[in-house]
Amino acid sequence: MRTKKEATKKKQDDQSIRSRFAVELNRANIPMTIGFALCQLWLTLCFFAPQLFPDNSSVSVYEISLGVCAVSLLPALFITKRLENLLENKMIVVALAACAGIGTFTIPFSAGDTATAISLQIIAGVFTGLASGWFFVAWYQAFCKADDLIGFVLSVLVNSLFMYVLTAVAYIPELSPWFIVCIASGMPLASAALLIRSPRNDAFVSEPQLPPKKTDQRKGLLLLCCSIFVISFIDEFMRNYYLQGSDLLFYSGGLNLVLLIVKICCSIALVVIIADHSHRMSLVYRISFLLTMTAVLFMPYAQHSPDFMYGVTNFGAFLFKIMIMIIAFNFCQRYRTSPTLVFSLTRIAFSLDLLLGFGMFHAYRHFSSMVPDLLGVISVVLGILVVATYSFVFTDRGNIPIFVKVENEGETKSPLDDRCSRLIRVGKLSRRESDVLRLIAKGRSTPRIQKELHLSMNTVNTHTSHIYQKLKVHSRQELLDLLEETAPEESEPCT
Repeated sequence: MRTKKEATKKKQDDQSIRSRFAVELNRANIPMTIGFALCQLWLTLCFFAPQLFPDNSSVSVYEISLGVCAVSLLPALFITKRLENLLENKMIVVALAACAGIGTFTIPFSAGDTATAISLQIIAGVFTGLASGWFFVAWYQAFCKADDLIGFVLSVLVNSLFMYVLTAVAYIPELSPWFIVCIASGMPLASAALLIRSPRNDAFVSEPQLPPKKTDQRKGLLLLCCSIFVISFIDEFMRNYYLQGSDLLFYSGGLNLVLLIVKICCSIALVVIIADHSHRMSLVYRISFLLTMTAVLFMPYAQHSPDFMYGVTNFGAFLFKIMIMIIAFNFCQRYRTSPTLVFSLTRIAFSLDLLLGFGMFHAYRHFSSMVPDLLGVISVVLGILVVATYSFVFTDRGNIPIFVKVENEGETKSPLDDRCSRLIRVGKLSRRESDVLRLIAKGRSTPRIQKELHLSMNTVNTHTSHIYQKLKVHSRQELLDLLEETAPEESEPCT
């Protein structure tokens, strides 16, 4: 009897998991998921396609592109709102896609050390660098404004599926490598067409500036960028060490097919975890930590099984990438920080660490014959960095809430919160003004607000004055009365 009950319970749990997965999958915007997967696939093929041309030595395109990507995103820290609006302009999106396609098609022609080849390398590097920065940020912003975390996460899996199919096709002997180059060059335009048609949530109002100093938000964003920098730098070094120019061969191999099956199973579990608003996401970072540590510590002993060890590295990087996407997405949703700002910062960190990892590998190759056991020393140092990153970032108690999907307002907010949220939308209040409004609604005094938000008295008074102007009230009591009454209709915005 006991066994029968357990079997019945297990069957019900399995059905519940399948139903939750189906519900969340139906909420995902599939065209957006495919469009962003094509964007990710373009970037991978862009840098790995030269491997199809044995005489092509234009590795400088990769370095130039990473540098241009990081530098081009710096203005997002200062003119966030203007750039956020530009990324919603159809012509800008198409222009970024055109840059990506032209830069990719130029790469095979840029081999050699002649003046023409070097000029083409610079052109290809600049074009692909601009696109790999801003085109990705445009996609990140679109997912945040569409509030589609599931589609955002699943795009990584779809990219892996597409990657396996295309790399397998690329190694068909009768097929010209130019076929893959042409496909890679056309992918950004297909991706842009889907991005232009993506839905927008006008209710999403974000603050186009960094969170204030000495706040958990600023600390969390800083730790996020540091973790991306460290782990992606280590992953780039290990990719170069284990594969050494055979990336496309690995992605088309049988081991990657096995990894794809595992990734599909993990993606199903992740969707269920996200749907449950579960803190079990911590299990993902533990697995990612173990895989990354294994790949790092076994570097000195894995000369005879590089593909297998890179498979371990690749799966760890897959989980880490999903974690970062979830955290950054939830950071924007929870703290209403501009996606353009957050993802520009993470993209800058990602580009710089890839550049550093690429450079470190070439430095290792140069000095490995001169320094005994250099690889062992590097392995220990990288292992310490991995432990430090996972210990101080993903186990930080203050970061745990942003592992969890932000719940719907109607499920988590009190009537007072609902009225505040409505006034915030009506008055188009900034993030900081919204924080002040909520504290005023709770009866906090100005000194108390100053203390809780780590702001000066003048700043609190300025925010309060702006709230009065936007909501057409003249005092704190009138504001409280407005909150007590029925909030004005959203169709009648305050000016």
